[in-house]
Amino acid sequence: MKQLIAAFSLIFLAISATVLASQMDVRFTKFDSNADNAISLSEANEHPELIKQFTDLDTNNDQRLSEQEFEKFKP
Repeated sequence: MKQLIAAFSLIFLAISATVLASQMDVRFTKFDSNADNAISLSEANEHPELIKQFTDLDTNNDQRLSEQEFEKFKP
């Protein structure tokens, strides 16, 4: 019984991680309107909630957000 519970727990965690990753991809794609795998300052200007955090999120100061930088975005 313990093994069955452990197996279901692992499956649930794997599914949850996959769903969360998919949601992040969809969100990133929404903001990356030209599909160049980065969110530019001009793209961010279209979204007031993102532009407020843009400077803090852009850790390498290239005026573009990578997917990794975007992961820290809190709407």
